[in-house]
Amino acid sequence: MRPWRILDRLLALVPPVLSALALVLLLTQNPFATPYLQRSTEAVALELRAALAREVTPEWYMAEMDRALLAEDLDAMRMVSAVGGRHGIAPSPALLGRMQALEAQETGALAAARDCAVCAADITACPRVALLAMCGVTVEMTPLGDLNALRRAAQTALRGEEVDRIEVALAGVGLGATGLVLASGGTSVTVKAGATALRLARRLGTVTGRFGEELRGMADIGLRLDRVDDLALGRARLDEVADGARVARIGDLASDLGRIAANSSLTDAVLMLRHVDDADDARRLARLSEVAGPDTRATLEILGKGRAFRALVRLSDIAIGAAALAWLLAGQVLLLLGERIGRMILALLRVPVRQRATGEAPRPRRAAQAAAIRPEPPLTRPAPRLRPDPPLRRPVAMHPGLGHTPAE
Repeated sequence: MRPWRILDRLLALVPPVLSALALVLLLTQNPFATPYLQRSTEAVALELRAALAREVTPEWYMAEMDRALLAEDLDAMRMVSAVGGRHGIAPSPALLGRMQALEAQETGALAAARDCAVCAADITACPRVALLAMCGVTVEMTPLGDLNALRRAAQTALRGEEVDRIEVALAGVGLGATGLVLASGGTSVTVKAGATALRLARRLGTVTGRFGEELRGMADIGLRLDRVDDLALGRARLDEVADGARVARIGDLASDLGRIAANSSLTDAVLMLRHVDDADDARRLARLSEVAGPDTRATLEILGKGRAFRALVRLSDIAIGAAALAWLLAGQVLLLLGERIGRMILALLRVPVRQRATGEAPRPRRAAQAAAIRPEPPLTRPAPRLRPDPPLRRPVAMHPGLGHTPAE
């Protein structure tokens, strides 16, 4: 092989070799262990604002408002109206009349009193979120709601039926948080609100099946029912009537839900639990509520869970660099292989074209070439070898009278 061909092949291997070495050095930093980083609050707010601006259009506003009015859903109508107003969308006079008619129908004195009584009697039959906050949640936020839950559990145990351990655990955490509020001046309000929100969400059926399975694993806090009265009266601490380590796990979850309730509202927290599948989702939702505030539920409903949670994180620079370098190396290897294969195909196609241009006969195959190399036999026979004349039997004697003269 000629030296310039060797140099050409070596130079073609330099870019992929350098890229491979750089990728190996970058992978030693373990860039994909934590590929996502938390965005700052300002960056999350800008991302959510841009995403909502793309979704909240006049067409979306009219479609959602018509759907809410046809279903006579006052909560949905108010949410769409508030979101549209913040994005500069105003209803037409005809649409505004329909909205005012639904508002008057659902918020009249008689209708409000009737619906409030329904919510107070059975929270699951509450027709509107606003009434859920005014009439159904007020009692649940007091120790009476937790004591009522424990009373239902005790009655269930007396009948010999299976006790709802999740309800008992949340009620115990709520009572413990209430005692801490009275003792410390309000440092555990979020825990109480989160436990109440989770207990109400289970009664309303907004807890997903996957989240319910995780709650069953966290619900065994070892609560001593015989000392519940001491806990309610403040004569015992929560860690004295239950396992402190297990209470801490469910307390962290209740704290995240309490942050959601504090940043938006308790009723919105109850309704948004249908988007929570595990404790990590609850933590992400709490972070989202810190940025979106009262608009958390609207943001979650409009953008969806996936897009809303993706706005909270970004890819790290080292992960982006590693992915880009991997793509670059793959492209260089494919280009190198394609160039070599292309040269082989071009060389095979060049032979018959050259022979056709020069008029040469096609080269025979190897067997024919080997046969062609052998020397061909001559066209004429070789000259025969002549035999020597046989010796004379009798010597010829020269006549003495004969001789040669000088003239001869």
